[in-house]
Amino acid sequence: MINIRVPATTANMGPGYDVLGAALSLYADFSAELAPKLGIEGCPREFQNEDNLVIRSYKRALELCGRGYEPLHLSIDTKVPIARGLGSSSTCIAAGVMAADRLHGLGLSKGEIVDICTGIEGHPDNVAPAVLGGVVAGFSDGQRIHTIQYVPDKSWRFVTVIPDYEVRTEEARRVVKKEIALSEGIYSTGHVLGLVRALETGDEELLSASCRDILHEPYRKGLIADYERAKDIALGSGACTFFISGSGSTMMAAVKAGEVEKAVFNALSEAFGSYEVLSLSICHEGASIG
Repeated sequence: MINIRVPATTANMGPGYDVLGAALSLYADFSAELAPKLGIEGCPREFQNEDNLVIRSYKRALELCGRGYEPLHLSIDTKVPIARGLGSSSTCIAAGVMAADRLHGLGLSKGEIVDICTGIEGHPDNVAPAVLGGVVAGFSDGQRIHTIQYVPDKSWRFVTVIPDYEVRTEEARRVVKKEIALSEGIYSTGHVLGLVRALETGDEELLSASCRDILHEPYRKGLIADYERAKDIALGSGACTFFISGSGSTMMAAVKAGEVEKAVFNALSEAFGSYEVLSLSICHEGASIG
């Protein structure tokens, strides 16, 4: 039996729309072993079958590597909420591909695992940081996925508000403009470069100035009923920036560890008592097998 731990992720991170993601200290754990027949526990009954995303990803990895399918016994214990913008699907995809690699001796590199996961997910902004850890930018040249891994300052914390409702990815995609002006592209390029430098160096002033988006958040915030209130509370309590995680509904306030972190956490917890509020750090290691 192998044990796989995959971190949650936050994608987009303000101006890094469909480009930038980070692994977080919130985890999904999977145990897998080869078995005579498929068995799945730890998830709703409707996902205890061949259509389970972990199993589909496991099968796809074997298919791509020219190996035959052997059933698994799979146990799932996840703290990553489904359909909240924290990369729950990426944890399943990464677990399935990594299970195939380890249980069948495929000998895949982390880069090859990212490539396979991206092919399943459709884009790298969640799966790449889930596998690699840290902050990761990713893009395709039409043939393969290129990733750039950044090592952020360890003092960053992300006070995270997880509402009890989801924002459907299809709706979040629908409301975003399909074409942008040259000036908008220039704005976004400059701001995302500032953002990654701020994350690396721990520069709060630079993060505040650079983590501003014009491509998706102005449109998606209308899908999150609590966005404006949560943003006002977070910034008013000392957070240096506030952004939507993935396509929502989860929202995050970036702070440094310490008193401001406590103040922002307490203010958001008091305001949104029926929601889950967490203070998360960056997971620097990425997915692992124990």
